[in-house]
Amino acid sequence: MAWLLDYLASQGIDSVSLAARHGIKMDQLHEADARITDESQAGVLREAAEHFKGHSLGLQLGVHRSMATLDQLAYLMMSSATFRESIEQGLRFQNYPGRFSGFQVVTAFSEIEGEGCFQVHANDNLGDLRLIAVEELLSAIVATSRWVLGEDLPVTRLKLDYPAPDHSDEYQPIFNAPVEFDRAAIQLFFDAKILDRPLPQASPQSAALYARLCEETTFSRSQGDVAWRVAQIIAVNPAEAPSIDQCAEKLHCSARTLSRKLQAQGWQYQQLVDRVREIHARRYLSNPRLSITYIAHMLGYADNSGFHRAFKKWTGISPSEYRTKLFG
Repeated sequence: MAWLLDYLASQGIDSVSLAARHGIKMDQLHEADARITDESQAGVLREAAEHFKGHSLGLQLGVHRSMATLDQLAYLMMSSATFRESIEQGLRFQNYPGRFSGFQVVTAFSEIEGEGCFQVHANDNLGDLRLIAVEELLSAIVATSRWVLGEDLPVTRLKLDYPAPDHSDEYQPIFNAPVEFDRAAIQLFFDAKILDRPLPQASPQSAALYARLCEETTFSRSQGDVAWRVAQIIAVNPAEAPSIDQCAEKLHCSARTLSRKLQAQGWQYQQLVDRVREIHARRYLSNPRLSITYIAHMLGYADNSGFHRAFKKWTGISPSEYRTKLFG
């Protein structure tokens, strides 16, 4: 939030007054354990977006994002041995930074027929903030990759699941690749040849240090985010998701307590199981080499019909229709 307000100030916006209107005191931003509510952050973003009418606040935030906002995670990614390893670490700790961490926006990675592919899943319940969240994340991937690689990410194409916005002409200078709107998924493709190239600032010892620091920080921050912690447990093996009792045992509480804490965050346990499976399903379906039958088994469904019904409930279309939209 501190960096966001600094950036808005650089654009001529009275960020101090803006923050105050949404219940944020500037002194809070200098406290390590300070927490800004989702409502306050959303209010700041909505009002800031009004100052960017006709332009994209999200794209500009991602492009101009400072490496300092990623803190230890930035150093972990830069000191990784290869870009592939850097991506793995970035996704492992993707809830570390950002205004839309947790299950509002989730990024997955696949390697498909000579291309690397970042696939972004953004909740529709973000409403008018969804476009800002997606654009900020995509442009931040490009900016972060430049720090890590020491050169531009060789983007080959970008697919987006929303209509072209009024500021669509801002995409080309940032991604330098064909952009397709109204597609089935949000996917950023790049040349996979760069994945295993040694990174210029690789350092095994530094990577180990920063990984440990990220683990400690993520654990500390996630203590109050029970839904995120539960989702991580489910994601270990979504095909055999633990029962709520088993999950509660891992979190050292009763199933009743866990259920109450999830409800306070707007979740039921089965909804989280379904959300994790949906994210995995979308990722697997983006790989044309995986059959729908195989994907169904990987997600714990005994047959295609069960997977078909579940996927249609999640997305409104069947797995085959989703795949046709992806590659059609």
